Amino acid sequence: MIANTPELRNKFILQFLAESGCRVSELLGIKLSDIDFDRGMVLIRHLKAGLKKKCPGCGRSAGRHQPFCSKCGKDLSKIKPEGSDERTRLINISKNTLKLCNEYLNGRGKDSEYLIPLTRQMILYIVRGAAQSIGLGGPVMLNPETGKKHHVHPHIFRTSLAVDWLNISGEDASMQKALQEQLGHKRFDTTMRYHKLRPSTVRKIGDDVRRRRFGE
Repeated sequence: MIANTPELRNKFILQFLAESGCRVSELLGIKLSDIDFDRGMVLIRHLKAGLKKKCPGCGRSAGRHQPFCSKCGKDLSKIKPEGSDERTRLINISKNTLKLCNEYLNGRGKDSEYLIPLTRQMILYIVRGAAQSIGLGGPVMLNPETGKKHHVHPHIFRTSLAVDWLNISGEDASMQKALQEQLGHKRFDTTMRYHKLRPSTVRKIGDDVRRRRFGE
C-alpha cells in the first residue's frame, strides 16, 4: 500500500501509521512543535474523554460502559460519561520516515501548527484508497474470531505492528514491555491481546505435530 501510493502526503501518513502504530486520533493531534527533527523523536498525546458516569440517584461513580448503578440500581444508559485523562509518550521514527516527513512539510509549507491537518474521515479515505489500489477494496479483511469480513481501515496498521512485534519478541519480557510503551497502553494485558500467531506459524506447528503423531 505504501509503495503504491504516489502522493507524498498520503505516503507519509501510511508509513507513519505502519511504523509508529499510533491511533488516528493521536496522529491528528501531533503538532509540529511535538517533533524533534534532530533526534527523530515524536511526542504522542492520547486523550480519553468521558471516563466515568455519576449516578444521579446516589452519586456513586460508575464505568463509562456500566448500564446500572452498582449501589442503587438506577439506569445509567442515558447518562453521559464525564472527565478526561491525557497521557503522553515519546516514540522514535526511522531516518527514512523523518526524511519523508521533511519532504512533505517542505512541499506543503508550514501553514498549520498540526502535522496532518485533516479529519478522521479523510484518513480513512486515504487508507481505503491505498488498499483498493492493490486489490484490497471492499470487505476483504477476515476476522477469524467473528467470521466477519471488514474493509481495510487505519487501525490495521496498529494491529499489524503489534502482532509482528510480539512474534519477534518471543519470550523477551523487555521487548514486550517496549511494545506497551510504543502503543501507549495503560495495562500490559491490553498489549498482550495482540499476542497472536501468524497463519504461517500455525501451519508450521501443525505440520510438525502431524509428523510427530503420524510420521508424515
